[in-house]
Amino acid sequence: MKPIAIIQHVSLDGPEYFLDYLNRQAIPSCIFKVYAGDALPEDVTAYAGIATFGGPMSVNDESEHGWILPEIDFLRRAVAANVPVIGHCLGGQLLARALGALVRKAEIPEIGWIDLQAESGVAAAEWFGECSSLRVFQWHSDSFDLPQGASLLASSAYCRNQAYLYDGRHLGMQFHCEVKVEMIRQWLQVGYQEINAHDLPSVMSVAQIAASLEEGMPQSHNQADAIYRRWLKGVYG
Repeated sequence: MKPIAIIQHVSLDGPEYFLDYLNRQAIPSCIFKVYAGDALPEDVTAYAGIATFGGPMSVNDESEHGWILPEIDFLRRAVAANVPVIGHCLGGQLLARALGALVRKAEIPEIGWIDLQAESGVAAAEWFGECSSLRVFQWHSDSFDLPQGASLLASSAYCRNQAYLYDGRHLGMQFHCEVKVEMIRQWLQVGYQEINAHDLPSVMSVAQIAASLEEGMPQSHNQADAIYRRWLKGVYG
């Protein structure tokens, strides 16, 4: 069984629940910490699938982060080789760039638990299950355009492009279904000033987020189970 390649961009934003899910299924993986200098491999076909995760930087900060353009090229080659990719938040934006779409400042940031509306149709039902309304954790100020040829799977009231499917196997998400409680608590410790700078309906307060984590996380992980289960069907059949 070929492993899943995991791309991590910062120490405080890792694979978390995604890695838990792989481990429960006895699926091998290999983590590339590009922020620490790990180089992505030349041969994308050595991996059954590629999972890329979040980070506080913008996809457009390539002059500040030398790994951004190599990763975009890596994801582009994975798509060309039919190696399934799943992107979480920044990872979804990187995949969008690899597919030729623009990533830009969102009209309004989203921080905290946000309700999504799944698109009608078979594709969204396959990825999200029977629930048309989803509640997911968000922390972003950029947004991706929908790549040409991709299908929109979900939207929110504040940011239309929340999840897209390309070629039936590559999934880009704006949200974080991989997070766990302790990781978000650490984000609040280092990112509280960003939250406090906004007075918007799309941004929960630090206190609101902290108080909601234990209650909100089980539903988030149930949603992640459905997404990861469907993605892995395209990886291993």
